[in-house]
Amino acid sequence: MKYNELEIASGSIYKTYFKFTLPNMIGLIAMSSVSLVDGYFVSNYVSSVALAAVNIIIPLITIVFGISIMLTIGAAVLIGTYLGEGKEDKASAVFTKVMITITAMSLFFTVVCFIFSEEVSRLLGANDEIMVYTVPYLKMVSIFFLFQALEYSLSVIIRTDGNPYLASTAVLFGAVLNFILDYIFIVKMNMGITGAALGTGISFMTSTFLMLFHFILKKGRVYLTKQIGKWKEIIYASYNGSSELLSEASVAVVAYLFNNIMVQNLGTYGVEAFAVINYALWATNMLCYAVGDSLVPLISINYGAMQYKRIQKILSLSRISVIFIGASVFALFTFIPEKIIATLLNPVTDKDAFDIALVFADYMKYAFLILGLNMVYSSSFTAFQKPLHSVVVALSRGLILPVAFIFIMPLILKETGIYIAVPLAETVTIILGYILWRNTAVIKKVMGR
Repeated sequence: MKYNELEIASGSIYKTYFKFTLPNMIGLIAMSSVSLVDGYFVSNYVSSVALAAVNIIIPLITIVFGISIMLTIGAAVLIGTYLGEGKEDKASAVFTKVMITITAMSLFFTVVCFIFSEEVSRLLGANDEIMVYTVPYLKMVSIFFLFQALEYSLSVIIRTDGNPYLASTAVLFGAVLNFILDYIFIVKMNMGITGAALGTGISFMTSTFLMLFHFILKKGRVYLTKQIGKWKEIIYASYNGSSELLSEASVAVVAYLFNNIMVQNLGTYGVEAFAVINYALWATNMLCYAVGDSLVPLISINYGAMQYKRIQKILSLSRISVIFIGASVFALFTFIPEKIIATLLNPVTDKDAFDIALVFADYMKYAFLILGLNMVYSSSFTAFQKPLHSVVVALSRGLILPVAFIFIMPLILKETGIYIAVPLAETVTIILGYILWRNTAVIKKVMGR
């Protein structure tokens, strides 16, 4: 099949954009809902301390997930380009190498986290009170790291292979199953935080097996092959997708720093409060990432087909999408913050944590307005195979600026400085991203400047 026969390069732009973006958004909402559902059941049927324990482990889970994203997105650019050129054999070779690499990486993390669960929990910032919950949760959830990584990777490759609905349906089924299993294991069987991890793991495993049928039944043009070629493509894919790891790691880095700062300054109450904000940050990042993630096959295939006008319209639609998402979350935290926070913290029994979360939300809400645009910058640079530019944007918002502001701003504004660190980092990053965008040759060419 030649590239000009592909819907991505020749079909209705609006239909193609929403065909890829909406299923991807539904799929990533479903993925992120797994943690949100765990948080809801844990906070309401176990304890708010257990909720803090889940939040302590999230940075580690995010890193495992982020490595899968790095490998997958970098590879998806190559796969999309090869498919656009009609080279299915090369696309399949890249896919096979990615599956092997992700499997090896996931099993490594499983062994380390299962055997050294106490040491890892301490490293992540758990104190004695929280350790009671983090260790059993980490032991159980680490068993399913492979399926968590494969669920995401397979969903991206299947979308790039032209079947976005199967990917979203499988992930959505897993999310619904997770809700049901959490209810059974936590509410009915009283398995506590271990039940939450078990329900999550089974949901990941189920979604993964459902998506494997796409390749087993050979429904698309990408398949597992013994002719995998040279491994340097994986090195390039990792480099090209490294910005996506950094974007995902931004949540992990910020969560880790805030968890430790909150434990030191406000104790367990502070971690409980940040858990609520971190869930909102996680969910919004995933929504905006769904938009940015969809740009990889859409831009890479159209760029290979030299369809520049289509790319321009796709980029415009992506910006409108993330602005709408950010404004919606901003409105929720402006007009009904108490109701949002009350889903995870009881305003009476968890009053101290609840009050801290309200203050936190009042400052953090401004970050939601612009973080999506930064993610579009990062994903677009990746799709245009400008990994260094993408890394600069991702590294700025995900590591350098948040870390700098978290340590510097409290010295100037005391406690308020902690709350404004993330919004400030996003603001500086969007300025940097715009400068890079305006001065990149390939983007000037595509945008007709």
